[in-house]
Amino acid sequence: MKKIFTLLTALVMGVVAYAQFPAVGIIGSAVPPYDWSVDVDMITVDGEMYAGIVTCVAGEAKFRQDDAWAINWGAADFPVGVGVQDGPNIPVAAGTYLVLFNRTTGMYSFQTNFDVTYKVDITNYLAGGATLAANGIRVGGNFSDFGGSVAAGAVANWSPGDANSAMTDEGNNIWAITVTYPVASLGATQLYKFVNGDWGSNEGTDAANTIAVDSCGVDDGAGNINRTYALLPGTVCYVWDACTACGVSVAENAIANLTVAPNPASDVVNFTFEANNAATATVTLFDLAGKVVATKTVATTALTSVEMNTTALQAGSYIYNVVAGDKVATGKLIKQ
Repeated sequence: MKKIFTLLTALVMGVVAYAQFPAVGIIGSAVPPYDWSVDVDMITVDGEMYAGIVTCVAGEAKFRQDDAWAINWGAADFPVGVGVQDGPNIPVAAGTYLVLFNRTTGMYSFQTNFDVTYKVDITNYLAGGATLAANGIRVGGNFSDFGGSVAAGAVANWSPGDANSAMTDEGNNIWAITVTYPVASLGATQLYKFVNGDWGSNEGTDAANTIAVDSCGVDDGAGNINRTYALLPGTVCYVWDACTACGVSVAENAIANLTVAPNPASDVVNFTFEANNAATATVTLFDLAGKVVATKTVATTALTSVEMNTTALQAGSYIYNVVAGDKVATGKLIKQ
């Protein structure tokens, strides 16, 4: 899944196939220019899995390497199959697809949609004195704008009271909802927030705007803060009204004498702290979608120092999580 997520991120960001890997494309009467003359190039990040978003007409197609027929894959199955060398043309139905192809196994799929699971940890929300509404935690956002739906039907825009906006209690104060989107919405910026019952008890209000402070949301112009997520398949999980990823305690400075420097960082950042009696300590960096971008575990000393290389990170805001035994500290790191 991590490999697929990385590949789709590259696809959405417009990254081309790396030059050291073989070129793979899809060609045929079903794909542009719909006449078997030119390949539609696919992208890769590892030379094994390739992807592309292709608008097809009813027709046939095959995958091939290096714009030539010496190495090509085909099969009689659609939308999922296993292509073989010089196999039959793939019968393709009209539609816009996320096309995935594995050059090693020949497996391919033409996908018309993808899923995003949104989760929220309400442990700290309840600990602060909140009472869970009778109809539980819901989600509100502009889901309809991007064709978002659940099994029961479309998710209406900004309507947490609607039945299709209901989240499911997974236990341990984690609530979740899986929304299905059409491929055309890949990379679009979803606006959303978590709601306790209905409007009036929700994240990102004027009185509780940590989502804005920690830069994982945007102001709607009326003083309310909405979360943002660039639509890609996967799971995104947050602590209620915070940019902290699920499973990360929001207790501040639980680890004694933590310093994070330099912050903002450019090439490296050092985490220095007292680890008490813990044998090891782990530092993890999350992006604002809750994805792990770096992690490092070290043996502790009286004053532990962990150096993280941030050269490869894009400029922006990240959440750090330091764990040593039962002690935890979190905060925001800025990468210049």
